Amino acid sequence: MSKKRRLVYNGHYGVAGEEAQCLWCGRLTTEHAFVVNPGGTPVLKCCCEGHYELTEEFIERDSRIRPIFYVVIGALCLASALSMWLEFSPVWSSLPLVGIAAAILVWPRVLPRYEYYLPLGLVRTRKVVRVIACALLAFSLVVTAARFGLIPG
Repeated sequence: MSKKRRLVYNGHYGVAGEEAQCLWCGRLTTEHAFVVNPGGTPVLKCCCEGHYELTEEFIERDSRIRPIFYVVIGALCLASALSMWLEFSPVWSSLPLVGIAAAILVWPRVLPRYEYYLPLGLVRTRKVVRVIACALLAFSLVVTAARFGLIPG
């Protein structure tokens, strides 16, 4: 591990012995070499170099995709509000919900701060969000199909 990268946190390499949850997997760790947010509060740590690199990749990708994701979700929420306000045919009013569920399924980044991922870790939290998005997508597709008359409802 000659290329082991250590981030400086408040002038030293983390806090030795301080127990925190790994941001990637959610397991408790006392590793102080892999701090994701040097100088930040709360301290976001990773338990190993592999998880640290995966977390860095996720954060970098997230910083590129998040603005686009929020614009898409905002546009779909606006379309949903407009469909209710303008009293469109009930057939079309559930389509924005299909889009919202599909967008969350594709990019399950609904929590605004990384510290909210700590109890389960990034991996398990995204899986839970995807399961909820699948359930919402299935529900919205059933409602849409019923409104279009494809299934009895």
